Amino acid sequence: MENFHSNFEWLDRLTPEGIPIPSSTVISGPGGSGKPLIGLAVVASWLRQGGKVVLVPLQYPDRTFTENDLARLYHLQLSDHAGSFFFIKLDLDPEAGVVEQSGPDEARANLVNPETWTQALDLADRALGPSDLGTLVYDSAINLLLFSPTYGERMLSLLETILREDKSRTYLFTVSSSALKEKIEILEQAADHLMFTRMTRPEKKLHLRVVRLRGAPYLDESTVAPFGREALDAIKQMADESRLRHIPAIRKI
Repeated sequence: MENFHSNFEWLDRLTPEGIPIPSSTVISGPGGSGKPLIGLAVVASWLRQGGKVVLVPLQYPDRTFTENDLARLYHLQLSDHAGSFFFIKLDLDPEAGVVEQSGPDEARANLVNPETWTQALDLADRALGPSDLGTLVYDSAINLLLFSPTYGERMLSLLETILREDKSRTYLFTVSSSALKEKIEILEQAADHLMFTRMTRPEKKLHLRVVRLRGAPYLDESTVAPFGREALDAIKQMADESRLRHIPAIRKI
């Protein structure tokens, strides 16, 4: 067990001795409030420190949005870290039961199916290989996977087990607390570390607060994430669009 520092002052000030890893973290808050942008701070720092990252950005239509946000907000070019990252794209074809590797650093998978979700992560592990820091699995808007009438309960059970028990990787999930409240609370309670976000208006500032950090001290106060109105408006629009696009399809699986 070691402690991870993001090297972003606004984030590290809440965790003065760092975040114990390998571990699981859930960032929870209202839909469209900018949680994925906070997660990308950890992704950028993880890559800069030599770690490997599996990116599962469920709210983004394609990987270019992640690449652009990393470059714009954190001055990180993913192309400078070739071999250290792997994208898994959500494929909502109800007949898709296998993982399809669509490039050297990406795959498509029907992640609504828990077995396929596990297979996709195993494929990413094989493609990336080990590193001293280990592998970070960053999954944003993971609550979308819980809307399936067929797989939702099984996926919830899998995610709860991963958050509680799996220390082979470090997990960072962002979840919307705007729906499926009881299920989201299960994930919140299962994680080693838990953070909440809230948006203040009319100034439109994103606040982050740590409410649990197992194995290390934390400050019981909030920090303001350094995102401007334009970035927050863009992520909210994308969250709204992905919700309208994905949830009806997932409810048919």
